[in-house]
Amino acid sequence: MQHSFTHSFISALLACAAVTTACVLPTDTLSNNITSGFGILIQNPEYPAIHDQYLMLEAAGGGDMHWFVGGQPPVGVSAFNLVLSEGVLEQGDIHAVIDGEYDPVANTTKIFMTERTDYLAYFTPVYACDPDNDEVQVILAFVGREDFGDGGLICVRPSYDNSYEFRYSPPGNTAVDPGQCIPVTMVVVPAAEQSTYPTSGASPSTTSSAAQSTASATTTTGTTFATSTTSSSSTATATLQHKPVVGPYLTSAIGTTPLPYTDETANGFAFVGCAPEASNADDGPARTLTGSLLADDAMTDGECVAFCASEGYTYAGTEYTRECWCGNSVAPGREPQTTLASLDNCNYPCGGNASQFCGGNSWLSLYQACTPGAACVNAVFT
Repeated sequence: MQHSFTHSFISALLACAAVTTACVLPTDTLSNNITSGFGILIQNPEYPAIHDQYLMLEAAGGGDMHWFVGGQPPVGVSAFNLVLSEGVLEQGDIHAVIDGEYDPVANTTKIFMTERTDYLAYFTPVYACDPDNDEVQVILAFVGREDFGDGGLICVRPSYDNSYEFRYSPPGNTAVDPGQCIPVTMVVVPAAEQSTYPTSGASPSTTSSAAQSTASATTTTGTTFATSTTSSSSTATATLQHKPVVGPYLTSAIGTTPLPYTDETANGFAFVGCAPEASNADDGPARTLTGSLLADDAMTDGECVAFCASEGYTYAGTEYTRECWCGNSVAPGREPQTTLASLDNCNYPCGGNASQFCGGNSWLSLYQACTPGAACVNAVFT
């Protein structure tokens, strides 16, 4: 028999668990519909920077909300008005989807909230043991990605301001660098109980031996999951595929109008080349520019330059048609490339002006502030 997930139900469940000396998971199956607002606490005891931190949502333009955890200061705002509808995470009119910003090196894809409903992410509530205190808690176990079959996992990777962004790794992924796909547990926290949960990193801990020996259970990232729980939202198995945005190649356009970059010299910034992010470089930090981020579906190079200048930065870089990254230095080994062929990496049209180019998939169209009083000249490509 399925239960409706409510604040009183969870409170009673946790109260009962508190009188035991070990976590014993209930055997009933929870409903895939959670109608009372809740937030999500992220757990992975091996990573104190994200353990026992809330999932944060950051507005990214067009009504989209990107998922982050951690950061100094924290990136985004916590949300306790999430609901689960037939296994799909929702907040008002937006849903959790897995699509975009595909990383071909790590073979991972971004998960975020949007009004679009293609490639929905499906979850199911299950009982689990809290790795900090061995009490029963309810988590959202990942079921799969719409049209791609069941399986895979949700993980995080380093992003800007010491935060971590959320990614999806498909089943059987062997390309993942552990540091670029850190598995996480997503704990359901009823809105009325948010003040009772920790909000800062905790020391690593493990589940008790009694919980680990629970019959018919599987242990992942320090949390014991009931394997008898099933999902009504499972999807048919399909061949793994991705849909990266594809822009026009530029090699044939070199030396013609429009330019393969935007002339922002009148605004005090010169185009210095196409610079790689971590997935297209050998090593180093996840981001080439580690300052502020602006995301806008109507992004242009001019908007990005103006934003970074207003924030006091000397570098501005557009990426993936809609992102603007700022910084005062370029990460070592990520220097912009100035060959004609390199411009093909920055071939995505800007969301706000299709005649301009806003980087590529993990490539930045990079602009640098000109020295006052000196000539402001765009790079020459050979």
